[in-house]
Amino acid sequence: MKTEITNAPCQQGVDPELFFPDPTEYEKIREAKLICGQCDAVTKNKCLTFATENGVQYGIFGGLTDHERQLLRRREKKKYRQYVSVIGEY
Repeated sequence: MKTEITNAPCQQGVDPELFFPDPTEYEKIREAKLICGQCDAVTKNKCLTFATENGVQYGIFGGLTDHERQLLRRREKKKYRQYVSVIGEY
C-alpha cells in the first residue's frame, strides 16, 4: 500500500534527515515530534499506519519513534490475545 501525504508539514521543505535521528539525539527527536504535532489526526494516522504496516524500524512516523511504535504494537497484541481468550478463536 502506497500512501502519499503531500500536505504534511514534513513535506514542506523540512530536511528529511530530521525524522531519522539517532536514539540519543533528543533535541532532534523533540523537533521532529513538534513538526508531527502540526498534522491533523487523519494525516498522523496515515503516517503511523504506513510505518507499522511496512515494518519501518527507524525514524519518526506519526509522531512516534520506533521504540514507541514497538510499545504500541505490543499493547495491541496483548489486547488481541485477551480478546481471543474471552471469546475464543473462530
